[in-house]
Amino acid sequence: MKKYQRRNRAAFFGALVFIFLSNAFAVVLQFFKGDVLDHAIAGETGTTIKYVLLLISFILGEVLFYYVYKRFCASYVTGCTRLLKRDIFESILRRDYVAYKERQQGEYIAKLTNDTDAIKDRRFKMLPLFFDIFFKILFVSAALFLLDWRLALITIALLTTPLYIPKLIEKRVQKAQTEYLKSVEAKLKKVNDWLSGFEIIKNFSVERQIMKRFDEVNDAAAAKLKRDTDLGAAAQLITTLISYLSYFIVLVFAAWLVLRGDFSAGDFFVAIGMIDQLSYPLISLAEIIRQLVAIKPACCEMKEFISAGAEKAGQELNEVKCGIVCKDVSFAYPGSEPILSNFDFEAQVGKKYLIKGPSGCGKTTAVNLLLRYYEVSGGSITVDGVPITDYGSTYGCMTVVRQEAVLFRDTLRNNLTMFGDVPDERLVELLNGLGLSKFANREALDSVIEENGANLSGGEKKRICLARALLRDTDVLILDEPLANLDEATAGKIEDLLLSIKGKLLLVVSHQFTEGKLPMFDGVLTMG
Repeated sequence: MKKYQRRNRAAFFGALVFIFLSNAFAVVLQFFKGDVLDHAIAGETGTTIKYVLLLISFILGEVLFYYVYKRFCASYVTGCTRLLKRDIFESILRRDYVAYKERQQGEYIAKLTNDTDAIKDRRFKMLPLFFDIFFKILFVSAALFLLDWRLALITIALLTTPLYIPKLIEKRVQKAQTEYLKSVEAKLKKVNDWLSGFEIIKNFSVERQIMKRFDEVNDAAAAKLKRDTDLGAAAQLITTLISYLSYFIVLVFAAWLVLRGDFSAGDFFVAIGMIDQLSYPLISLAEIIRQLVAIKPACCEMKEFISAGAEKAGQELNEVKCGIVCKDVSFAYPGSEPILSNFDFEAQVGKKYLIKGPSGCGKTTAVNLLLRYYEVSGGSITVDGVPITDYGSTYGCMTVVRQEAVLFRDTLRNNLTMFGDVPDERLVELLNGLGLSKFANREALDSVIEENGANLSGGEKKRICLARALLRDTDVLILDEPLANLDEATAGKIEDLLLSIKGKLLLVVSHQFTEGKLPMFDGVLTMG
């Protein structure tokens, strides 16, 4: 978390400067209050008015400086939070696909929302507030020494006692905070999972059952939050009781100084004001320390999350000049039987290939090996004679279109170009060629596609995803079950579109391609 603080140090130091000035004015005006009282009692009207004006000016100064301090605080907190969220999201994008799938989407959402908000509230917000309290204690303590060193020593000794409370319960507050964050993370995982299957929930009419399960995880999270807040409330109760007891003792001592004649009425008034300014900040300081202690494990875990998940080392494969050769390839997922064994396949650039076979025979696994998602258990895969293991990624020369059409809630243009700069003329030409003429105009290109293409037909979604892949124009185009979930007429059109593609190494993975069109492929591999 320190790097976010360093990158926002200008705002942080600005906050320190103005809270320093605000607290300095707050303490000085306490002396003016005493002067006003003493001169008023003495009947010195002119001098009293002068100190009243000084008092007003210092009050205005304190308020103004505190306002500027809050502005700098807001800049510091939002700046740190913005950079933290950016690093979290960048860390997610930096992961390879397999590493990404090791966690549920709800966990990533929890990192970006709940965990970040906890760090913002319990670390970023607390640090400026800590120095606010620190400066107040510093100035008030110095002022008390100016009044009477005995009063200062007694006040500091008694009122600082509550600061030891957070340290005594450090492990308990850290455990409570960590358990709460974990429970919220678990809840978000479940909610994300349920919402992704919303249609199934409605179709099977299981809203009541899902609601029951939501109540379970929601109640569990609420119980963890209650434990965390109860622990905080107990710590604050002990702190407050000790502080008030200390305040009472100091008040009695100040009264004794008045009876002895060591203090004037104005001095007593100033002393009580100073003690008031010291007691509440010390109670707040104990709570700030508790918050900083509680959030420490979450900060460490967040740091590990951000630094983890880098993609495989090695350069990116950007072109395929000749072809791909799989020789005697075998592969097994951890703890499972081999799904590929003695797999041989050769494909050349500019030709079309079909891999067919029943579900579960390893077709998609073979594609994932080409995409460097996994390492082969045996055998070898080479690209232009170079082992594929020499490359960290093959995304630079391969474009994959999966069975499920993935579209973002954005304009059709952005879904096609993936935020690149492609002339509308090129988009219109491609859409017309793919039988999507109704989208081949500027108005349609600017229209918004709903999440996962909810406002499109299955065939339209498939063809838009194909258009996006063709626009990327890589040497290798892989289509994984492109005919799944399509009616016969639409599937036939997609088949014809695929067979019309030229100039690429086209690899189609499908178990339902029309038999009569198979001779149009340069190679057909039957698995299983």
